[in-house]
Amino acid sequence: MVDQAAQQFDYVVIGAGSGGMASGRRAQALGKSVCMIENRAIGGTCVNVGCVPKKVMFNLANFLEEAHAMEGYGVGGISGLNLDFPAFKAKRDAYVLRLNGIFHNNVEKAGITYVKGTASFVDDKTVQVGDQKYTGTHVLIASGSTPESGTFEGQDLCMNSDDFFQMEELPKHCVVIGGGYIGVEMAQILAAFGVKVTLVVRSIILRFVDRDIIELLMTTMKQLGVEVRLNSPHENVTANADGSLNVNLKSGESIACDKCLVAVGRPPNVEPLALNNTGV
Repeated sequence: MVDQAAQQFDYVVIGAGSGGMASGRRAQALGKSVCMIENRAIGGTCVNVGCVPKKVMFNLANFLEEAHAMEGYGVGGISGLNLDFPAFKAKRDAYVLRLNGIFHNNVEKAGITYVKGTASFVDDKTVQVGDQKYTGTHVLIASGSTPESGTFEGQDLCMNSDDFFQMEELPKHCVVIGGGYIGVEMAQILAAFGVKVTLVVRSIILRFVDRDIIELLMTTMKQLGVEVRLNSPHENVTANADGSLNVNLKSGESIACDKCLVAVGRPPNVEPLALNNTGV
C-alpha cells in the first residue's frame, strides 16, 4: 500500500558511497526519479575514511621509505627529512573535501534528491528519515560497512580505522590489533611516518593470502621496523594516569603504548536500517 504522506520515487538509494552513487546516477540517467540518502559524508568509506585518504598517506609513506633507500646510492640530506603531520593532514583533508564537493555537484546536476540523515525501513518500499517518509518502487541498500571495535574491556580507549584519519598528531608508539589488510597497511604507514609500531595478531597476518606472500611481507615489515607479534591474542586495554595505554595479551604480557588502533574487520552497516520491518 502506498503511503500518501511519503515522497514518491522510482528508486530510493540508501548510501551515497561507490555503489549507491553509481547505481543512483545510472538510474537517473535512464529517466528514473531517484532519492539518495546518506547519514555521513557523501562518497562513503572510499572517499572519506578508506581508499582515497589511505592512498594519500600510502604515497607519502612510500616516498619517505624510498628516500631513505636512496641514501645508499649517494643521495645526501636524507637524514634531515622530517614530517609536519598536522600540515600534511590539512592538505589531505582538503583534498577529500574537494572530492565531497564534486560528488555533491554530480548529484545536483543529475537531478537526484539528496537527503542527509539515517534511513530506517517502515516497510519493504518505504523508509523514514526523521519525520519524513520516502517510498520507492525499488529500494537499494548500499550502506557499506562500519569498523568493528570489538567487545573487549577497554575497546572504548582505542581508535578504529575511521578514527585513524582523525589523528591530529602522530603517537610515539602505537599498538595495532588485527592482522587483516587494514591493520597491516596502517601499521606500515605509521612505521614509515616514524612511529614505533607493534602489530598484535591473533594467529598470522593475512591468513587467507598465499604463505609465500606472507613470508615476504613479514620480511619487509621487519626491515621497516614493525614489530609483529603472531599468535598473540589480546585480552583487554587499560589506561594509565598519564593517558598512556597498556594492551594486555592473553599470555599475560602487557605492551605499553600511546595509542591503540583496532582493525579487526568491517561488518555490514545495517543496524540502523530496521530490516525487521522488511523481507530482507
